Amino acid sequence: MNYHRYLASHINAVMRTTTEHYLYMDTLQMDIAGGHMDIGGYFNGSDRNNIYFSPTIGMKNINLDKLMFKFENFGQDQLVSENLHGRISGKLWGKIHMHADLVPIIDDSEIHMDVEVTGGSVEKYGPLEALSGFFEDEKLHKVIFDTLQNHIDMTDGVMTIPNMVINTNLGFIEISGKQDMEYNMEYYLKVPMKMITSAGSNKLFGKKKEETSNPEELFEYDPTKKYRYVNIKISGDAEDYKITLGKGK
Repeated sequence: MNYHRYLASHINAVMRTTTEHYLYMDTLQMDIAGGHMDIGGYFNGSDRNNIYFSPTIGMKNINLDKLMFKFENFGQDQLVSENLHGRISGKLWGKIHMHADLVPIIDDSEIHMDVEVTGGSVEKYGPLEALSGFFEDEKLHKVIFDTLQNHIDMTDGVMTIPNMVINTNLGFIEISGKQDMEYNMEYYLKVPMKMITSAGSNKLFGKKKEETSNPEELFEYDPTKKYRYVNIKISGDAEDYKITLGKGK
């Protein structure tokens, strides 16, 4: 079945409606976007001006580069993320306000996700590229990671990301923060001091960092070791942002 820009196959569905304008998805399974999806839940259409979808969605090995969604105000199918690539598995649930044409109103919805992205990368993300002068490896236009795993909440259009550790080709970093649908953001990064260049240290502290004989030792996170971190705050939007020293609450 071809739906918009999706090609779905191996579809198994059991759905029912009621006279009160509810649509129940007892079972909706399909192969889509290079992976598999299980969808359950119901639409509440009893008030046409307040249509809600209460889903429970399981995802397995979905290709983020093929995952499209129609968001309010865009008017056409959009990639869920133009900067994040990889394969996503996990679970999504919540209460999503919908237009009559079933386009979600994210600013008035509550969404919760437990996600794992494997074999991924973050590409051409402006705030991350702006950090290139602080790291030993300045090629932050494409940061490759092995696994990204976290719980994410989106309420009233604001996405909140709890603290997580990411092992990348540049080393490991800790990151947390929030961002809205207009790309206004406030992110906090904890970076091992030995990953920061002398030039970066001058920008942050106005002095040179201590030299290290073996920076490679910090390129994998080991919770049994103690590291000296630099706490960095990125705030603003995708076009106008600033990088300062700062620590999350």
